[in-house]
Amino acid sequence: MNDRERFKAVCRGQQVDYVPLIGLPGASGLAFGGAWGQIYRRLLDTGMPPEVQGWNVQSQWDPEAARSWSEYWGTLTPLHIDFWPCEPCEGIRSKTYQKDGYEIIEYNTGAVTRQVRDAENAYSMPDFISYHVRDRQSWEFYKKRNTPGPLWSKEQIRQACRPYAQRDKPLFLPLLSTWGAVRDLAGPQHACTMLYDDPELAREIIDWQSELRRKYLFPLVEQLRPEILKIGEDCCYNHGMLISPKHFLDFCGSAYREITDLARSVEADVVVVDTDGDITDLVPLLDQWGVNGCYPVECKAGNDLFALRKRFPEFVFFGWLEKEVINEGNEDLIEPEIQSKVPGLLKTGRYFPNLDHSLQPMCTFKNLCRFLTHLHKTTGNPLGRFPRSVS
Repeated sequence: MNDRERFKAVCRGQQVDYVPLIGLPGASGLAFGGAWGQIYRRLLDTGMPPEVQGWNVQSQWDPEAARSWSEYWGTLTPLHIDFWPCEPCEGIRSKTYQKDGYEIIEYNTGAVTRQVRDAENAYSMPDFISYHVRDRQSWEFYKKRNTPGPLWSKEQIRQACRPYAQRDKPLFLPLLSTWGAVRDLAGPQHACTMLYDDPELAREIIDWQSELRRKYLFPLVEQLRPEILKIGEDCCYNHGMLISPKHFLDFCGSAYREITDLARSVEADVVVVDTDGDITDLVPLLDQWGVNGCYPVECKAGNDLFALRKRFPEFVFFGWLEKEVINEGNEDLIEPEIQSKVPGLLKTGRYFPNLDHSLQPMCTFKNLCRFLTHLHKTTGNPLGRFPRSVS
């Protein structure tokens, strides 16, 4: 079997020679290009060979780094579309300056963030002092500057898609968001209260995402027939959904139905939602719309994949392995974490084991070797050049 055939078989609950360790953008775990910044340097400092390339955060997609990491560690990085079939949008301008030991970024939308220096490489999230969308005026400003230009011709789209036509790996294509876009632009608190105080604005933002999908991304889906379609939401936290199931159905249902109808028409193997937090109440809603996948299934949010699997036997799950066991001093937790979860879930099928996000700056090369030794053995994966742990 090649990688594409193997992936499709796991999604369908069929037998495979081994289950691949695949990572998806947004919460890539042990795959999809590997490590960056502090994490990459930490692995080098603790013994990883320098020929294993690190991820380039600025470029966001580096095929050579992905190949280098995947070949060394025996993971699967899916093919990834790195273009939009249109002329670019005007975009948002910003200026950065230093203050009190932090980087302050001011955008021409009125948004302001504060972050540690070199935040992306330092594994640190920015602090939003104000968000891009605060009211209707700021929304109109943002939308005007971030709506792409004219769609390419059909021939231009065919030419851009041609390299992906004959593929032996699964193809991943992101399809924007629904309420997650409101949260990104307005912040979690305003995105929640907006559903009550200004529902028309919330619908406009969600409808804008749907318009972009139909015009710019659906033609790619129809042309390429990808195996993986992804919606980025981050609509949960450690106690459940950030918005009520009723609001999610009301505001997002039609967009999801449109996506899953298209997915069925092109025979996509999985429509997957990327969200943090406790997904217990979200999965039934996704299943109702025809979505059949979710990741990264955070451990500390209290998710129980065994319970969810009993309720949704045909759902595809990715992740659910605690990333902290690879950190220095936690090596004795590695084997129990894997053995308590992976064998049982592999028996049920439709499960791709992975970390529930990505490596942390406290990880070590030795612990990563130990973790992947146990995980490869459990999944039957023969790939990778890393030194197998004997402990």
